[in-house]
Amino acid sequence: MQRTVFQILREAGDRPVMPLSCRHLARGLKHGLMLLCRGQWRELQIRLRIALGQIDLKVDPSETVSERTHYYADSGGLAFDRILANFAISAADAIVDFGCGKGGVLISLSKYPFSRITGVEISPDLADIARDNIRKLRISNVDIRCCDAADFKQLDTYNYFYFFDPFPSVVMAGVLGNIEQSLARQPRKVTLIYLNPFCHDLIEAGQVFSKTATLDHFEHDCFIYSNRS
Repeated sequence: MQRTVFQILREAGDRPVMPLSCRHLARGLKHGLMLLCRGQWRELQIRLRIALGQIDLKVDPSETVSERTHYYADSGGLAFDRILANFAISAADAIVDFGCGKGGVLISLSKYPFSRITGVEISPDLADIARDNIRKLRISNVDIRCCDAADFKQLDTYNYFYFFDPFPSVVMAGVLGNIEQSLARQPRKVTLIYLNPFCHDLIEAGQVFSKTATLDHFEHDCFIYSNRS
């Protein structure tokens, strides 16, 4: 049975609404109407819970960065869905979100039939928030690892890797090296999805991956790379 927007709002709870900028409010209303027209009730409820502050994806203006990190920002939602629409995801696929932050992309990824979805986050505080968000939404096909991205080396079962400019080139070099070693152990087709590709030159300078596409995103460049044949 279809539910009204008011029922969805009531189910989302009555916590105070977090303050939103006019730009984000307008974009949120536009996305909400799109989801409503498509009948995507679960996704609409998730986006409402985010807007109401029940799911914490907000940016912390007091956040500090280190030589191993860039600032946290969420890249999940409809803009990310437009990126994923370019891939025929099946149960044969598995993905790592490097620098998963508070889990916004993990929430979006959970809608797709990946056999495994893993988020890697160096900050214990952000990783705890991501786990809490996943728990609140009763998502069961996501796991989160709290470690330096270059220290996560169990990559042989994954064929997609997502990055939203999560760290500087010194970390990306280590992550790329780990993926290349995994390919040497377990040859397969691998796809890198890189939003705001800060380390594009580093990837192109290597011998393993080459850029195959540029995908539409409302705010950032999104480059796609595949391993060379």
